[in-house]
Amino acid sequence: MRPDRRTFLRVLGAGSIGAATTGLFGGSAAAATVISMQGGGDDIWGTADAFHYYYTELSGDFDVAVQNTGIDNIESWTKTGPMVRESLDPDSKNVMVRRRPNGEASMQYRPEDGAETNSVGGTLADWLRLKRSGDTIETYHSADGETWTSINTLDAADISLDDSVYVGLAVTSHLSGTLATATFQNLSGVDPDRNRDIGDVEVAGSVESTAGVPLVSTDDVTDAGPGSATLTGELGDLGGADSADCYFEYREVPTESWKTTDPTELTSPGAFSVDADDLTRRRYYEVRAVADTADGDTARGAVSTFSTPNPSNSKVPAHAGPDSASHFGPSDGFAEAAPWLDDDTPIIVITEPTRRQLEKAVTIDGERLVVFETSGTIDLGVRDLPIPYDKCYIAGQTAPSPGVTFVKGRVNIGASDCVLQHVRVRLGDAGIEEPTEDWALDTVNTADETENNVIDHVSASWSVDECLSVGYETAETTVSNCLVAEALDDSVHPKGEHGYGSLIGNDAKNVAMLGNVWAFNTDRHPRLKEGTESVVVNNVMYDFEDGTWLDPDTEASIVGNAYLRPNSDKANVFTEDDVDTAVAYLEDNVTDGDVAMVDENVTVVDERPLWPDGLSAMPSDRTLEHNLANVGARPADRTATDERILENVESGASYLVDSQEQVGGYPDLPVNSHDLNVPNGGTRPWLRSWSRRVETPQR
Repeated sequence: MRPDRRTFLRVLGAGSIGAATTGLFGGSAAAATVISMQGGGDDIWGTADAFHYYYTELSGDFDVAVQNTGIDNIESWTKTGPMVRESLDPDSKNVMVRRRPNGEASMQYRPEDGAETNSVGGTLADWLRLKRSGDTIETYHSADGETWTSINTLDAADISLDDSVYVGLAVTSHLSGTLATATFQNLSGVDPDRNRDIGDVEVAGSVESTAGVPLVSTDDVTDAGPGSATLTGELGDLGGADSADCYFEYREVPTESWKTTDPTELTSPGAFSVDADDLTRRRYYEVRAVADTADGDTARGAVSTFSTPNPSNSKVPAHAGPDSASHFGPSDGFAEAAPWLDDDTPIIVITEPTRRQLEKAVTIDGERLVVFETSGTIDLGVRDLPIPYDKCYIAGQTAPSPGVTFVKGRVNIGASDCVLQHVRVRLGDAGIEEPTEDWALDTVNTADETENNVIDHVSASWSVDECLSVGYETAETTVSNCLVAEALDDSVHPKGEHGYGSLIGNDAKNVAMLGNVWAFNTDRHPRLKEGTESVVVNNVMYDFEDGTWLDPDTEASIVGNAYLRPNSDKANVFTEDDVDTAVAYLEDNVTDGDVAMVDENVTVVDERPLWPDGLSAMPSDRTLEHNLANVGARPADRTATDERILENVESGASYLVDSQEQVGGYPDLPVNSHDLNVPNGGTRPWLRSWSRRVETPQR
């Protein structure tokens, strides 16, 4: 029998904390040695960590370098890389050179035990380096392992580590209970000799290190045209075999099945390429190189993403197409709706109502227009749906009737220059019975420090925290034509009763709230937190205890709103008694309650402190009728939940909801499909035409 040419240097069992044989690397991994790590955990971040660690204990100086050849795209903040930490406690001070699924390399560190984690940098690179010289920690990235670029340098004033520390490789899936796999080669400067889980990961991680395996890498795609592209790769090592069949697997995002090219036989390391000629214009594709060796091994390179261009020479004006049926369009606030969107923007087509497809679409790191060839209820699986990368346009108007509804998860717009339009999001208690901070979530929000985001014609309901909120220190955000209703009052929020509408976070600037309906929430219609600058125009606030709440140092223009059925003696626009720096301009607001419009603590001014260019408010006597006809995901194609809420407003009902089960439970929408024929040119007018179809009121 022919001897097995591969050598398993060590297989360290899931969650093992016992020592293994040391000195196997001699400070450097042999050529064609692959380390494969699996790790779960919520994150390496904040004040405490949850991850899998492959490490050893070192004293004095060290210089660790490694190539991360791949990491599963479980979440956008799944991460891996070399780490030094003072202890194995979850809250230990540490420094990590991390790499995310999008290929971005950066540094993060926790300066003290239990302190918040900080981060620096962000550059595409697969080589990572962590060096200690005395009290100085240096971090680097590289594209080739030879030329290193500094990320950041920390000294004793930034972080002070003991002489004896733990050094190794770390991976977290960013999703407790789910494992992410990270692979490495060319490790130098450290001999890890044990591994274990740190913190609460729910499922145990593991490490396997193997020598004598074939290696193949996925290189840049070249000559990408509307229907074809040249896929390139390199066979780095045959792993002792005589030959290998080298080929590519590729697929359109977000479909699941891989297509396979014809193979090229190589008998020595080298480059190979093939033309893929069955591609579709304006699409994202994933590709990975594969090598099948003559003696039965298979190696795959990291997945790479590319897009195909559009051959259009269209000169359709960007402003062409029908206007919104509403008085307010998506660009009527301070934000400009997707200024990056043009006829070359890649399109991602959702063909089935699943989290898997939707998540793949929103986690592409590049401008993208997400359209729907399916309707239905998309179960987010009792977790967030983050939108982590800029320039994402989710166009729910393209879905066939009755559209799409996301349930059991928050939509968290964690990026800038995004548009969320014509969808319903219903968080609910997701069957959780006990109060928990983990599910004290908004239904829809923009994350802190984002800018130029638009949320238009969205139905947001059944929140545990707020239904729809804008993050802290954001800029240029528009919320228009939304139905913000039925926040869960006495649900699973650890603070108890919490049926709140909208919060505008501290120091958010240029926020426009236009033509929305807040209904059947107790508080925050909206709450304008400290230092915010907002316009609140032609909204309906219905059946509430607290109306528009101004914190210190706020400026607001509050015009044309209808404050209907207030349930307390508090003024509709108010601030706390000891606040004297809340400034508001009020014009043409109406109420049907026996309460003041504004309290004496608000500083009322005669001129608008801010106002979007070109914005025209409606007379307040039009606000109720207009908004009832135009708010929500699909005013011309409403589901039973939206219809019920708005009928209750019209009929003068008053109530609160503690669970979605009190009002019919999560919807189960029919799954219908249609084919979308996206034109070569005129993308914006095409989207507007779909918007108009679902906006034109039928009531």
